[in-house]
Parts: sequence; structure tokens; C-alpha cells
Amino acid sequence: MATFFHNITTTLTQDLLAVGDNISNLNSITIANVDTTNEAKIDIFLNKGTDNFYILKNVSLPLGSTLVLGPEDNIAFNNGSSGYSMRIQVDNGSTTAVAVDVILKRGT
Repeated sequence: MATFFHNITTTLTQDLLAVGDNISNLNSITIANVDTTNEAKIDIFLNKGTDNFYILKNVSLPLGSTLVLGPEDNIAFNNGSSGYSMRIQVDNGSTTAVAVDVILKRGT
């Protein structure tokens, strides 16, 4: 089982998986709010060109909380060279960055 770790500390959209990474069979996505003062507002979405398809949209994650998504949350997708990237955008509902840790696990 492969695991991918991300520390998100900016309001800029970040790639969790880029097109062509070939990580299509995710088992789970874990997101932990590790910020010291702010609730996180989280968007996770699949992107292809100018099209975005949201897995999470404006989901609130309280300070010190963790959210876990599993296979039942529809997180499998085509991540091959002609597929989609997976992106995240995190803030406090305004323009302040909120620190979150993201762990992606995939099956064998």
C-alpha cells in the first residue's frame, strides 16, 4: 500500500495528485486541521482543463479535527495521463491560510 503525505499551508490551490501519477485506486483520504487558531474550509476536487468536479466543497473542519474519506465516498477516478488531477484549496472561509495535513492511501 502506497501512502502520500501533504502539508498544506497556503490558500493557493495545490495538487494532491497530478495528471499521470497513475494513483487511481485511493482507499482513503485523511485531512487533519493542524492550525493553531482557525477552522478550515476545504475544497477537494478533480480537475481536467477548465472543468472541476468536487468531492468536498466548502466543508468546515474545526480546529483539531480530522476528516476521513473512504472508498464509499467515491474517491476512485482516472489519474492516468489522459485523466484527472486531484486538487485541494483550504482557507478560513476568507483569505487566511489554514494549516492542514493530508494523507492519501492507495491499495496495492
